[in-house]
Amino acid sequence: MFIRNLIKGLIVLTTFSATVAIADQADWMTKDTLTVGTEGMYPPFTYHDESGKLTGYDVEVARAVAEKLGLKIEFKETAWNALLAGLNNGRFDTVVNQVSMNPERSKKYQSSLPYSYSGAALAIRTDFKNIHSVKDLKGLKGGLAFTSNFADIVRQNQGEVIPVEGGLGQEMALVAQGRVDFTLNDRLAVLYYQKKLNANDKIQVIDLPEEGKVTAGFIVRKGDEEKLKKLNQALTELKKEGKLAAISKQFFGVDISE
Repeated sequence: MFIRNLIKGLIVLTTFSATVAIADQADWMTKDTLTVGTEGMYPPFTYHDESGKLTGYDVEVARAVAEKLGLKIEFKETAWNALLAGLNNGRFDTVVNQVSMNPERSKKYQSSLPYSYSGAALAIRTDFKNIHSVKDLKGLKGGLAFTSNFADIVRQNQGEVIPVEGGLGQEMALVAQGRVDFTLNDRLAVLYYQKKLNANDKIQVIDLPEEGKVTAGFIVRKGDEEKLKKLNQALTELKKEGKLAAISKQFFGVDISE
């Protein structure tokens, strides 16, 4: 009798778990709002303009995707280091914040088709004259988001990562002030802040072609196949229509969706 009741209990528990998983998928498919986690302080990708409106390349791409899917959109601004945790606990449907996949992230998350292509660049104090690649960062101090792909690159090349919570603007300001030696980030964003800080005399920007192209996509939890399918369909259509190229040119003057 005990064994029979135990088996019944296991069947009920298994059925309940499967129902919860299906319901989780169905909820995103039937509700009228796409909830997006983004940083809100990473120009020109996600930031607030002079009127206070949340905008940026990633933000406007997310809005276009939601519109294509016939959904409203809600942005939940979250610090970089907590974005994927928020996705993991169900606070967001997806994260849109120039997130690239790496082996560690691939264990829990998956990415849509890319909506942007860029490359890495080093923003380093101008008094460092013999820095040409990430291999030259050994022993230098870099201000970065501690869990970013760029921080991983610095650690792999024996540089020291000084955690910075305030985003790339804060990281670049610390370089200009001489409080850290460098930061490493997306080339387009680095150039944006170099200009904004009027720091050409204090910060030199070094492209890093050896790091290859960096792609960013909509990030969802592993196993959310229906979500991923719909996001990919929307991105494919927006690309064919030239919408992604138009948004790119709005913020960069060039098409970064190819």
